[in-house]
This record gives sequence, C-alpha cells and structure tokens, in this order.
Amino acid sequence: MGFFDKVFGSDKGDEPKKRSGDGGSFTPIIVNTDDVAQTLHDTALKYKINSSALDIRLLSFKTFIKMNPKEEEWTEVEDGEWEKLNKPEILLSPDFQVKQSYELEIFRYKDEPWKSDLQLHIGSNREKNRVVCTFKAGSIIRKTENLKSKIKNIIVGKMLRSRILINLWDVNYDTAIDDLTAKALVQDQYILPEDLSFDICVCFASQKPVNDELILHYKHKNEEELEGDRIDHSKRGFIQAVEKGETVIEYIKPQPGKPGRNCQGTYIPVPEPLEKFKPEFRVSEMIEVEEDDTRILYRAKRGGYVVFKDNTYDIHDSMEIDEVSFKKTGSIDAGVETEVKLHISESDHMKDAIGTGVEVEATEVKVEGNVGASAIVKAEEVSIGGQTHQTSKIFAKTAKINVQRGYVKTTEDLQVTRLEGGVAEAKKAKVSQMIGGEVKAIEVDVDVIASNARICAVSKIIIGKMVGENNKLIIDASEIDAYHNEIVSLEEEIVQIEKELAQLEEAKSQKAAIIEKSTAAVQTLRKRILEAKQKGVKPQPAFVAKIKQYQKMENDLTDLSEKINQTKQTLKEIKRKLLAYQEMIINSKIINYGEWKDYTNIEFHLLYPQITLQYTPEPGAKMQEVYLKKITGPDEETSYEIAVREAVKV
Repeated sequence: MGFFDKVFGSDKGDEPKKRSGDGGSFTPIIVNTDDVAQTLHDTALKYKINSSALDIRLLSFKTFIKMNPKEEEWTEVEDGEWEKLNKPEILLSPDFQVKQSYELEIFRYKDEPWKSDLQLHIGSNREKNRVVCTFKAGSIIRKTENLKSKIKNIIVGKMLRSRILINLWDVNYDTAIDDLTAKALVQDQYILPEDLSFDICVCFASQKPVNDELILHYKHKNEEELEGDRIDHSKRGFIQAVEKGETVIEYIKPQPGKPGRNCQGTYIPVPEPLEKFKPEFRVSEMIEVEEDDTRILYRAKRGGYVVFKDNTYDIHDSMEIDEVSFKKTGSIDAGVETEVKLHISESDHMKDAIGTGVEVEATEVKVEGNVGASAIVKAEEVSIGGQTHQTSKIFAKTAKINVQRGYVKTTEDLQVTRLEGGVAEAKKAKVSQMIGGEVKAIEVDVDVIASNARICAVSKIIIGKMVGENNKLIIDASEIDAYHNEIVSLEEEIVQIEKELAQLEEAKSQKAAIIEKSTAAVQTLRKRILEAKQKGVKPQPAFVAKIKQYQKMENDLTDLSEKINQTKQTLKEIKRKLLAYQEMIINSKIINYGEWKDYTNIEFHLLYPQITLQYTPEPGAKMQEVYLKKITGPDEETSYEIAVREAVKV
C-alpha cells in the first residue's frame, strides 16, 4: 500500500499466524471495550501469548457522543439517529466528541484453508480520514461457504484493531467484494493478477490555511537559470522590465483553513493563517489594481521598467545611464516589447559605451559611443553614434550606425555612415561610405564605395561614386534572408515534382503500350463471349478474367492521366510562385552615377531556370545603368541578357 501502510505501521504484522511458544489452550472470552487494540495487547500479556495468535468476533457495538466536552455523561446514539449527526456543521465542531464501545469474543486464531493465501491489508493517509483496503497481487480467493461475509468480517476486524470507528463513515464496497467472490465461486479459486484497492471508510479531510504572500513577479523574471543549471552572471536584473498588462506584483490574501475529523473520530484542528506581508506600499497611476476575495493583482498599464521609490511602485519608460558593462550593470534584458527606451551616454571614442560580452535588449537603444567586442544589441530602434566591434551583433527593426564593423540585421531600414568590413542585412540599406564589407538588402544605396566590397540586392543597387577596385555587385533573391527559405523550398519542390511527373509519364507510356498491344486480342475475346451467349453457352472464365484485366488497365490509365494533369497543375502553381521572385530580378537594375573601376564584377542570378549572367563593366565608363534585356527567339522562347544604358539621375 506504500504510503497508506506507513500510517498504521501496516497491519501485516497483525496477521494471525501459528507461533511456537504461544502456550497451550486458550478459552474464548467475552469482553466489552472501547479500545480493541489495547484489549488484545493486555489479553496477550495476561495469558502469555502473542497478540497475533488471537482473533476476534464482533458481537455488538454502541456509539456514544458528546455535543460539549463539559458534559459529564456520554449519550448513546440510537438506531437511525446517526444520519442526523453526520453533517459537517456538527462533526467539524471542536466540541463534538464520538466514541464506540464493542462487545467482542476473543479466541485463538485458527488457520483455515480458504484464507491461507489471502493477503488483505488496510491502511490510511496521514490524517487517517481515508481508509483503504488492499488485496495484494498473488492472493488466492478460494471458494467457501459465506465467502463474502467472511471477507467483510476480516475487514471489520482489521478496522477495529486499527481503532477505526465502524458503520459511521463506511463506504459501500460491496461491488468490489462481489466481483472477487463471483470469480472465486465460478472457478473454485481466483488468483489476483495485480493489487486491488478500494475505499472502506472516508471522513472529513482538513484543509490547510493559506498564509499571505507577496509575490514580486517583476523580479522573478530575472531569476531564470541557463541550461545545465548554470546562472548567467551577466544578467543581474539592472532593469526589471514589464509589458503592458503584465502582472507586476501579486498579494495572496490569508485564507482560513478548514478543520477535519478522521475515521477514528478524532477532531483535526487547523491553525489560523499567518498575515505578514499585507501591502503597505503605494502605486502610481501607471499601475492598476485588481482585487477579489483571495488576492490583489497589480498590473502594468504601460510597458516599461519597475521603479520603487519613496514606498511607491511606478513604471518608467526611459532611462539614461553612462555605460553598460559586466562590472557596472551586467546585461540589460528589458525586452523588445516593453516600451523601455535606453540612452547610453558614454561618448569617449577610447571607451566602450556597451562593454565586452554584455547584451542589451529594449524597445529603443540609443548609444552615444562604441559597442564592444561580442556585445549584442536587440531593439525595435537602434542608434549608435560611435563604432561597433567586428564581433558585435545588432538586431533591430530600424537602425542608424555611425561606423559599422560587426554584424547588423534589420527587418526594415538601415542607415550606416561608414561600413568598414562589417556585414549589414536589411530590407532597405543606405550606406554613405563603404570600405570593404558586405551588404544584403532588397534595395541598396551607397554614396561612395571603395575596394573589396560585396553588395547583394533584389530590386536595385545604386552607387553614387566608385573610388576603389575589386567590387562585386550581385542581384540574387535567394541570398536575401526574407526570401531565401521559400525560394529554396520552391526549388526543391520543383525538382521533386518534375521527378514524380517523369515517373508518372513513364508509367502511363508503358500501360498505354500494353493496352494498344492487347486491343486486337481483347476484341476477339469479346466477340467469342458474345457468340457463346447467343448460343446459350456460358463463356469461359479465362476469357472473362482477361476482359476484366483489360478494363482495369484502361481505368488505371485514366487515373494516371488525371494524376498527371493534377501534378502538372501543381508544378505550374509552384513555378508561378518562383517566377514571381524572378520577376523582381528581371526588373532589377544596377546604377553607377560615377565611373567604373577595375575588376568590378556584376552578376544577375535567375531562379528558373537557374542561370547566372555575368558582366564586367569597362573601367572609366560613367553614368551607366545595368539591367536585363528580354530576348525572344524564333520559337517564341524567352531568354535574358545583360544590357547597359545611360543612367538618368533622378
């Protein structure tokens, strides 16, 4: 029974057994007692035998109550009166008392074959308000006269030994016993394949009181541990950020418990709830208060970070600090959706405004100075007045960066004053000076480009002035992160469907050839079948089977044709999606308002079919626009070639 066994210490040791040294004969006696366990113990001592060698038979019992402990006499409960008393308002009163008195016959235990392999135990939970009977797996229930009554007598005996009051809170367990006895009676014996447990007595469980509690939810958000239970010591909760509508603080009100009464009739008191944390603080108009009978919730009316000052909680949305560093602040994880605006004011070009290895996350991040090595910045809007280290990373919706040497990615616009060997990805990128490095965007506009730069775009690349050599200008939608996954997926689907279509066409061709080859023979068979029917002769089964086989091939051919048409339609739809991306490439252009320098390489990557068109501009040529020109062949086939025309400055 596990936990239930432990409460009573298990009744396994009370199982009557034949023991050596238990004395000679024992004459049965009749006793009256209100404590069966103690009486059995005393009797065993008196007669110098083991109590487990004694058995009992309940002859009668009486129930007594007191409505008030000050009453001197106990009142006997007459038949039918208990139901009037068996109510929570009476039983859960500390003044109510109940006991029972039992008339017993005590006799020496006699082993009987029907119960020699019966393992039956009772146990309870800790409060003893629920008592469970368990038949252990492997127990053998043997057929005998009055089997059900005998089993119930064993259960009652064990309840009495455990000081459980009987017939007050008993659960009707007849169905469980009936099922067991029925199997035993039909089969002469029944072996339990697994433990069988059921309730035999259930009273009133107590409910613990709820002590009051003040939960600072905004602080607990920053107590998470990293994988492997290692704490990130860089995240020290410098800012406790919250989103609009988020629960900032929660106060759990004290709630009284509920007393109980167990199956031994004992009253179970519960203590009064503790009240230690009743709110004495105030909140600003930025925090709304919701209260009910059990708790008080303090919710943020706007996003920001929590401030506690002068015994008042408030939510601010802007903060100015000198620097963010591991030593001074640790990482700041305010969250992109919290409306927190950070202004980091350190502007000394010899120092880092955002230090090495720290992370900064907020809705807006404005940095007057530099971003250090391995630093990470995440925000809706980012502004950096200094330079970024080559190992730093910036993620934003929009960003303005003075000198970019690391990695930056925006989902919308990006403006960089000078790109020095860094990598920039955006929807639309504007770079004043590009000295090496790489830019990927749908549209790229560079005022001045030096040497060894790589630009990849989808719709257009604009160069104001080219002053260096060995630059690569590429039009390729598949390199742009926003399009890459879908383009690759569409290309893979096309390859797979074209392969499937080829297999279907081959299967159709083979089946059509078989049908064509068999048509004449089938026509002959049909003619013979018709002639046989006209003569009143049953057609040969082999002829009929051949006809059915031929008809099945015709149906299969029809199904194949339909599947081929469906597959072609699917392929057409996927190609249409891919060609929509290709349409952007076809209409793209690369414009240089200055003059071309040596070793400039231009590429246009078509998606379907996958073709790369290359062009090397003539050094010294000025004001040129490079684009794709449509070529229509004699068979109305369309192809494209790179063409050049004079650029018109808008």
